[in-house]
Amino acid sequence: MLAAALALAALASTPMPGRKAAPKPPPAKAAPAAPPPVCDGDYADALPADLTARILQRMTGDSFVYLIRNTATYEHVYYGRDSKLRRGYIRSVIHGTAFAYKVTKDGETLLVTNQHVAEQPEVTDDDHTVEGVPSGSRKVREVLKIVHSDGDDYEPGHIPVTKLLADAQDDIGLLKTKAQLTVLPYRLGRSSALRAGNAVTARGFPLGEFAAVNTGKVINPHQIDAEGAWNHVDFVVDALLNSGNSGSPVFAVSCRTGEPELVGVYHAGYKDAAALNVVVGIDQLKEVLDTLKVPKHDRSPNDEITALDRDRVVKALFNDSAHALVFPFAGRAVRLALVDPQTLRFSLLDSDFPLTSTETMALTDKSTTGFGTLDAVVVGGASGMTEQEVGALEADVREHFQRLYDSLWRQLVAVLDYRALATRSSASAEAFRDAQAARAALARRSTDNKDLWETCLYDSDRIAAMPLRAAAAGGDGTALAAPKAEKSGGASTDAGTSAQ
Repeated sequence: MLAAALALAALASTPMPGRKAAPKPPPAKAAPAAPPPVCDGDYADALPADLTARILQRMTGDSFVYLIRNTATYEHVYYGRDSKLRRGYIRSVIHGTAFAYKVTKDGETLLVTNQHVAEQPEVTDDDHTVEGVPSGSRKVREVLKIVHSDGDDYEPGHIPVTKLLADAQDDIGLLKTKAQLTVLPYRLGRSSALRAGNAVTARGFPLGEFAAVNTGKVINPHQIDAEGAWNHVDFVVDALLNSGNSGSPVFAVSCRTGEPELVGVYHAGYKDAAALNVVVGIDQLKEVLDTLKVPKHDRSPNDEITALDRDRVVKALFNDSAHALVFPFAGRAVRLALVDPQTLRFSLLDSDFPLTSTETMALTDKSTTGFGTLDAVVVGGASGMTEQEVGALEADVREHFQRLYDSLWRQLVAVLDYRALATRSSASAEAFRDAQAARAALARRSTDNKDLWETCLYDSDRIAAMPLRAAAAGGDGTALAAPKAEKSGGASTDAGTSAQ
């Protein structure tokens, strides 16, 4: 019986003639194992040699980083030796780095760079210098292209790009081109997770000469940058970066995945330092990259002052025993006084203040339904300070003084905002940063305010030549009578860095 059973089993396992055996099912595939962590924390301080070599090889492979040439033409107006007015045209050429990060549904490639690479200053002055271009020159043309090096003059090989947006506070610019470019193959990281000692890699075009990969360490993960027009948080690295590297993507390697992540955009270096370079943290730039819009920062010089803003100022005046507020404007002191419950007077004081309280000029606002309207201008003449109603001024002069009046309100509200923040600045590091940012915003307005002040000072001579009536008292620093009743004024209307 046992022999018969074995024979039957052998027969059953033997394929029948002309018939294939049933195929065996393939072995189940094991799920891919997650890559082991390469370090503790968020980003690596150091990597195994083989991983470092692999990352650097990928970085120098297919390029997603490009050299941008910005060519701007400036018009300089001047008088020649023959006393005739002349115009000269000066060309400024700068180079910087950009990296492609996205292709739109229309097939355009978007690139990231610095604002100071994407656009040169509209007008040159002490705060906006361009090498080789005299102060007071005006930009009349600007052309952006992708080139291979600063010596690349082969026009057919250049790729034209246009500026999509530029944000001076974050020093970020977005460009676009119809060319299909290789885009960033890495994910966006978190600059807030960086710590001192983390290894970083930057890829760009030092001096605009050639593509290069630079490595270094984070030496300060959080540094407020309020230099000039900038107002953002940087991290500081010791990687050797140069002019031409502006706009370079900066990467750190994730401890979790072992892959590079974009953590910032290099934009400047400390003066007189060999390896102190600052990088705009990517956390601040994600909104711009996603929305393609400049985020709203602090109060813009063009923001409207609301009735609530004016109410706050008038209440501050009522609460002050002298019914006056003094604040800086265009390098001078301005005294806002509540002359009576119906009259506000902006007195622009002499440059000798506080040695003297003499007015250079004044603007008055006489409330009927609420403050917020320029009614008269007071200027100095042969017979002293005299007043002229705004409606009697020539159109261009009226426009200049209206702008001055609006700028005085904006400056005063910004000063009050800063003072409120400054009183809380010792409470926390965040409160201190907010106060510093507000102070930097005030400093950024200085140049525009000075230009406007000088224009109105010139116009005051034209006003002085008009028939004027005697000015009302109260703007010369004398004591003011206290108002009889409170009235709301509702109206219906660090170490310097250098860009690289």
